[in-house]
Amino acid sequence: MSLKSDIISAMVITWVSALLALIARVFARRMTKVPWWYDDYLCVGAFVVGIGYNVVMIYWALTWYLGTTIPDSVSDERYEEINLHARLMQFLISLTYSYSIGLSKLSILLFYWRIFKQSAIRIPIQVMLGISGAWLILRTFMVIFHCIPVQAYWDKSIENAVCKINDSQFFFATCLTHFILDVVILALPVIEVFKLRLRLGQKIAITALFALGFM
Repeated sequence: MSLKSDIISAMVITWVSALLALIARVFARRMTKVPWWYDDYLCVGAFVVGIGYNVVMIYWALTWYLGTTIPDSVSDERYEEINLHARLMQFLISLTYSYSIGLSKLSILLFYWRIFKQSAIRIPIQVMLGISGAWLILRTFMVIFHCIPVQAYWDKSIENAVCKINDSQFFFATCLTHFILDVVILALPVIEVFKLRLRLGQKIAITALFALGFM
């Protein structure tokens, strides 16, 4: 059983969705004649890095058996070559993933900063900008220096290499903090929306719009 087609479909569908959203954002800027700001540039940066992520995933699926069972007929040398490239792809994916979602978080927070000019949540926005930036820097550092020397992450033939970071603990910790940051970022505009003198249904509708844009 192969999941290769599922992986490629997932990459293509999400990339096309992101592209359409970015095009809509650019057209909205042109129609409203609102000048571009840092949140727009970070959004484009996240999209570009996301392209890199998709390219690596598709290349991995097409060339190095991602989502496909390695046949028993493969020689030991070929099997080790596949695993080496799989670890290299994982290294590249970890970096592109970090920067794509990290830049997205910063873009959203700067968007909040731009629209909530007179608001009590400006200090929380600043705090979240600092935390999100620190999260991105820390994750980048831990991915790059997962092993010393760096290439020992994918090349296990290197002698005397040091790899002290536990993969499962690192994955769990970074995903947990990523989830918590997303929840807090999503909650920030809700605080302001529910202060407005609107009917509950209108408040929920506005909150849903923010949630849709966040996704």
